[in-house]
Amino acid sequence: MLERQSFQENRPDEDQGQSLSPSYFYAILKRRALYFVIPFLLISTIGSLITAAWPSRYLSQGTILVSSQEIPSDLVRPTVAALANDRIQIIQQRIMTRDNLLAFAKKYQLSAGWQERMSGTELVDFIRERTQITAVEDKMLAGSSEGGRRKNAIAFKVGFEYEKPQIAMRMANEFVTMILNEDVRSRTEFAKQTTKFLQQEVTRLEAKLGVINNQIERYAQSHAGALTDTSKVNDSKDLALLKAELVLKSASYSDEHPDIRALKRKIGALEKTMTSTNANQEASQKTTVAADPNELGIDTLLTQRIGLRDELNRATQKASAARLGENMERDQQSERLEVIEQPTLPENSTKPNKPKLYAIIFVFALMAGGGLMVAAEALDHSIRRSTDLFSVIDSQLIFAIPYISTPGEILRRKRKMLWTTGILTLVILAGLVAIVFILPPLDVLLDKVIARLSR
Repeated sequence: MLERQSFQENRPDEDQGQSLSPSYFYAILKRRALYFVIPFLLISTIGSLITAAWPSRYLSQGTILVSSQEIPSDLVRPTVAALANDRIQIIQQRIMTRDNLLAFAKKYQLSAGWQERMSGTELVDFIRERTQITAVEDKMLAGSSEGGRRKNAIAFKVGFEYEKPQIAMRMANEFVTMILNEDVRSRTEFAKQTTKFLQQEVTRLEAKLGVINNQIERYAQSHAGALTDTSKVNDSKDLALLKAELVLKSASYSDEHPDIRALKRKIGALEKTMTSTNANQEASQKTTVAADPNELGIDTLLTQRIGLRDELNRATQKASAARLGENMERDQQSERLEVIEQPTLPENSTKPNKPKLYAIIFVFALMAGGGLMVAAEALDHSIRRSTDLFSVIDSQLIFAIPYISTPGEILRRKRKMLWTTGILTLVILAGLVAIVFILPPLDVLLDKVIARLSR
């Protein structure tokens, strides 16, 4: 009785261990094979067909380098000082106009995947979405930027993504060409307008300076009498001295003496000059009476002329520098965009990642088949194990009878093990022979696999 009770106490544990054995799961899989196979095949087949039919996208890219100015900036300063990042953004807005994009769509017959017919707005949005223009900045400069200050890009990637690789390459070339042409045109036009503005400023200052000079000349003419008062006093003093000297020498010499005659000539000439000066002074006084009472003074006019001359000199220097900058832009010797990599025909697709999609479909099919199989087994209340009997029959009435294998079964089991071992050995040997004599070196093969997975 003690041995029987001990067996009965340990029997549920043995049944519980048997329920989690591989043979138990194999029996479920064998019994519910259709519940697993049918959803697995349906999901994997439909998913694989959809993934295979999904249009692949190909990206064709070109690289535009921002070349620095050939002439030192200390000698000739460039007219256009905007960063290449800002110029590219402006150019992108100019070339991505509705008319340009619709012209491209008509030229290359673009469409969005399976949608053959699209409205103009949808087509424009589609092309803008597929166009890629990204800046390539110097990592050292970008890492050392202070205060979030923007750094100038050293190159740009220009690409287009489309289902047909030939059209993707042609569209990328179109955008590269338009960016280069628009950059040259905009820089030249900006330099030309700058030169024109500064030349107009020089002309305006020259005209204004001419007006000031005319006012100063009129002022000098109208105030000539006042300006000659000092010379008039000096002439009077000289005349008095000459007359005194004549009186002294007349006491010693006769009227025919050369010194007396020379003094008389000087006195006559000086008196004639003073008479003419008095006449001019009277005329200038009359002109002064008729002059504009609001006319500026000579000091103000002279100050304005000095300021205008300085401003004109600065404007002239700027205009000369602008003309040099314009000539440099015309000769394309300033900072310019240069193609270093033309867009090429893409060989591998970028989207979608089909190997990843296949893996997701496979895992989802496994989960669906396994879930359906487990659900069917859980809902089936048939009795197949000893543990299933415990719910309907008293465990005291159940005894386990060990299975006794026949000699034939043991022999078949050994033959099966030998066949399995032999086949595995042959497969391993064939794999080793292929690795050594057929396949490329392992490092080369590993690099190819990594490159493929990365793409």
